[in-house]
Amino acid sequence: MKSRRHPISRYRQLITACLVSSLLTACNTLGPSTIRGGRIDYNQAITETNSQQILMAVIHNRYEEQGSLLAVASITASVRVATGTEVQLGFDSFDNYAGNLVPFRASALYEENPTISYTPAAGEKYMRQVMSPLPVSALAQIAGAVTDPAPIYTVLVSSVNGIYNPDFVYSTVEPDPRFSRFVSIMAELTRMSRLHWIETPPQSGNFSVVIDHYAPTYTAEVNELLQLLGLPASKAHSPAVILPVSHTLDGGGSGGIGIRMRSVYRLLEILSATIELPEQDQDTGVAADYPPPGPVGRELRVRYAKGRPDRAAVAVQHRNGWFYIDDNDKATKRYFRLLNSLWSIQIAESSPNTSASPVLTVPVSR
Repeated sequence: MKSRRHPISRYRQLITACLVSSLLTACNTLGPSTIRGGRIDYNQAITETNSQQILMAVIHNRYEEQGSLLAVASITASVRVATGTEVQLGFDSFDNYAGNLVPFRASALYEENPTISYTPAAGEKYMRQVMSPLPVSALAQIAGAVTDPAPIYTVLVSSVNGIYNPDFVYSTVEPDPRFSRFVSIMAELTRMSRLHWIETPPQSGNFSVVIDHYAPTYTAEVNELLQLLGLPASKAHSPAVILPVSHTLDGGGSGGIGIRMRSVYRLLEILSATIELPEQDQDTGVAADYPPPGPVGRELRVRYAKGRPDRAAVAVQHRNGWFYIDDNDKATKRYFRLLNSLWSIQIAESSPNTSASPVLTVPVSR
């Protein structure tokens, strides 16, 4: 008499085969799965903590506290996946073990052990990088790349051909309106693709501003710009105006543009002055006092709240409260992003053994 196999037994065999096949497939795609699961997470964690420690440095500066920065030099994340299977089989009559056996059981162990290397931002070279005025190349590269360069000129340039853009206002005299007009014309000509920054000669570190194809539509604006800079008006039918740019207080005497750039530390000071202090800290005088801000700092604000803010681009907890940049505050977000980028570059350039971006190594084994 032939033995009759119960239908449930056949179903269990089919399920077992499917689970084994899925497990083997998962093992074969472990590398790509690790990239999908880890790359975004590591990148987001580094980006968020970089922003948080920069904001914390701004707050420490306002409270005249000692602070420090750590650059992520490398990350080595060792990933191990261990799998196991168990099969239970029954013999004799099906009714004797029906419901008592687990036909197939699989287990998996996932371990990730990251080793993170930090490099402290310190030393004479780092201080010199942070305290020294930014190079003209930074202005040329950023202003020539963004859609609207007006905020870049306002933030990075402290004076141009003797026209000052003060960090703070120390008297009742308003800032020189000629600077805002200079920024307006430079931005307008850039947006209309009439003004370009070029390196002359290439890879020399020397830059010039070239204004071309401007007549007759923008002849009045170009001549007004030259007048603001103390330069002679453009010649009639001149195909282009070429103005060499140098890092001096006044470039008018040499027929060009003399620009004085701000330092990263000066940008930090400006943002520190915009912090909203809690009432108890205002009353006790534990924080540094600043004069009224100049044009660059008037639209900036680092806010304070007793509880964690709901919508914050970046937030840190300090002194029994939260300091943050509101996610809707575009001006402060733009300024902070620029400060964060420039500061990261200064840290990388002052540490010859580290690159601007951390190295992430993820060896995978099973």
